[in-house]
Amino acid sequence: MNKVVKSQSGKATSLSKTRKVREPGYSRIAHLIREEIFDGRLTAGARLKVSEIAERYGTSTNPAREALQVLEGEGLVTIEPNRGASVREISEDMLQNVFDLRAILWAYIVKSFVEFATPDDIAELRRHQEGCEAAVEKGDYAAYHKANVAFHDLMVDHHFNSEAVSIIRKHDRWLQALSKSEPLNLAQMRRSSDEHWRIVEAVENGQTEAAVRGIEEHLGNAQATFLDRLRRKRRKQST
Repeated sequence: MNKVVKSQSGKATSLSKTRKVREPGYSRIAHLIREEIFDGRLTAGARLKVSEIAERYGTSTNPAREALQVLEGEGLVTIEPNRGASVREISEDMLQNVFDLRAILWAYIVKSFVEFATPDDIAELRRHQEGCEAAVEKGDYAAYHKANVAFHDLMVDHHFNSEAVSIIRKHDRWLQALSKSEPLNLAQMRRSSDEHWRIVEAVENGQTEAAVRGIEEHLGNAQATFLDRLRRKRRKQST
């Protein structure tokens, strides 16, 4: 039953008619399309029509168009004049380029954190890593993922270079989407946690180069994991 309210003119009207259905924003649509790409539901070369996206997600064309522009900025979609948007192939070369850039940016981030982190910052970094370790002991990937994100975000959030942070955040979003369908196994979680401990100890001791070596090792193993996932997914799709 619709609730009746009075408008400013004093006329009765249905509340259901006064409410507008809130459409999803462009960032939400970009997130959903991103997940479809990494889940394999949208394959390389698939056309992405603004009108179809708007209809699928119950939105107007403007948020749909803005979502595609976001994904183009992330390198997941290509937009060509007179041809529209399509899904870009997630290739090994693309992953290599991303991790090459991440290695440079994370060395920069970690150096700054070692130099400027307060005792409270360092204690918080240890607490997040203790959360990772506790999750590993329980074999709880969801808890591990949450603590792991907090561990890395703490160092990124303290950095002054907003452009570097923006690039890292962009890559984080789609790497997390890529890993959603295939979470880390226990051995991978344990290895990652061990790498975290080496970073924490280097930070606590003010050892910049050791901290950089730790993050480089961490990223190298992450890269190997993502490449392995990509190759196995390709083999599965070809059979």
